Amino acid sequence: LTQRGPRLALSCPRRMWNYTPEENCQTLKLPYMEIFVSVLYIVIFLLGTVGNGLLIGVLIFKQYVWRLTDTFIVNLAISDFSFLITLPFWIDKELASGLWRSGSILCKGSSYVIAVNMYCSIFLLTWMSGDRYLTIMYPSMAKKIRTKLYPILVCISVWTLSCLLGLHTLQSRELKRYNNHTYCVDKETTSNNWIGSLILLTLAFFIPLFSILTLHYSIIKKLYEHYQKFGKHDKKLRKSIKIVFMVAIVFLFSWTPFNIFKILALISSILELKQSFCLYYKIVYLGMELSGLFAFANSCTNPFIYFFFDDCIGRAMIQSILPCRKYNKPGSSFSSLDT
Repeated sequence: LTQRGPRLALSCPRRMWNYTPEENCQTLKLPYMEIFVSVLYIVIFLLGTVGNGLLIGVLIFKQYVWRLTDTFIVNLAISDFSFLITLPFWIDKELASGLWRSGSILCKGSSYVIAVNMYCSIFLLTWMSGDRYLTIMYPSMAKKIRTKLYPILVCISVWTLSCLLGLHTLQSRELKRYNNHTYCVDKETTSNNWIGSLILLTLAFFIPLFSILTLHYSIIKKLYEHYQKFGKHDKKLRKSIKIVFMVAIVFLFSWTPFNIFKILALISSILELKQSFCLYYKIVYLGMELSGLFAFANSCTNPFIYFFFDDCIGRAMIQSILPCRKYNKPGSSFSSLDT
């Protein structure tokens, strides 16, 4: 089958199939979609850059006591911030009705940054969940392992692995011209490409997803058994676990729908279901459009979670914004929730 139209990003949450205006199976298009998406991206960009920028500044410059988990938190924020600085190019793409006007390097580079952001976030959240599991289940071992060098080595490993995995996206993107218009698109799908994409999604997203859920189930079960036996619990420990769990759940709810639709899109592409199952094609396409918005929005949520639920970070953020105001949450201090 000769592909005539632009192939628009399977690796990015918007427009991903080949289509031409004369084809019978047209994609579902909601009214004013480009305007709505552009406005939403602008809001995400403003909230995310300010929020993550403030969070990074607070963690690096304002905290009196550096907690071990702050290394993970600041790397999560850096990952989100690096993605957000590419968002103006996607806003321009929406305003231009899908045309790419930012050149080949940014076509490849911005798609690469999105992939690295997803991998880095899921791996960091998996490790943070594992770190909480180790602290609860094997406290004596945790004290030996959790040295000052430990989170630094973990973060270096996570960034290295994420950058390597992202190379698949970097290699698969290109600029193509169609009817004198330029599009940032995925290259033609081959059987090897889609099999590799499925394996990568499984290893780098769905297995970590299962690990996070399993680890937190074990933690909750252990804490419940401890409470049943002794009738008391460690409030600081519970709070730190709750924050990690909330960040992980928000990330999973943001990215899981998009990755499920991505798998369905890969299957549709390789089996050429667009020709015989037009409705399936339309539903998957619309699903990619809508779920992609949640995936992008995830990059601005973490600062709000840490502001409202981490007393230490919340207080430091308020003092950064209003340095002359004394801010006291009941029971809050700069003492560590966990070390």
